[in-house]
Amino acid sequence: MSTPAVEQQLRRDLVTCTRLLVYTGVLDYSGHVSARIPGTDEVLIQPRDASRAAITPDDLLVIDLEGELVRGEGIPVAEAAIHTGVYRARPDVSVICHGHPSLSTTFTMTDRAMLPMRHFAYKFPDGLAVHPDTRHIRTRQQGDAVAATLGDAGACMLRSHGTVVVGDRFDVLFMDCVDLEENARTQLAATQLGGEQRPLTPDEIDEIAESYGGLGHRPGKMWEHYVHRATVAGYL
Repeated sequence: MSTPAVEQQLRRDLVTCTRLLVYTGVLDYSGHVSARIPGTDEVLIQPRDASRAAITPDDLLVIDLEGELVRGEGIPVAEAAIHTGVYRARPDVSVICHGHPSLSTTFTMTDRAMLPMRHFAYKFPDGLAVHPDTRHIRTRQQGDAVAATLGDAGACMLRSHGTVVVGDRFDVLFMDCVDLEENARTQLAATQLGGEQRPLTPDEIDEIAESYGGLGHRPGKMWEHYVHRATVAGYL
């Protein structure tokens, strides 16, 4: 069950994650991060017009799973339906990011799928499903459709639009967002080299997954590294 202290910490972590994603280029003036408030059917999310680079804990709004404002001052993000649709379909999901990272999104506009190139992409061995709706996701029906495309995966892409990444912790969510864009960057660089691409094989993915089993510290390590860099750069 949520308490005021739990919610306040959640607000601080959501703001940190948002600013880190701005720093790393996953978010810009748009895109959004949300968090399910534990033990409730309520969600913390950014207001539509607030700068993602300057967001504060007090700026955040609380909406219900229908996207209706419960607490806070402002208008919820226009595509809150992405978040509410996934939360309704996935009780295991606690945090969500919808961003517009340029390199990942490029793969929604070609017949070449994004493949697992870097070792950390073992989490997405079959690439990412691409949701075909190119419009803004604003209705309950559209949100449910995105959740169906996502299925039980950790991420999907929206055609010509962006990505939807989900998780159960902010540090893991941040790591997956950054890793996906880095994998896209690597594949595009490999394409420029010419020749046949050599993504990770199923056997290699199994081996890498086993080796990562002992690296549970990586999300926290990566989070702390970027918190320091972003603090020095003035993002936090």
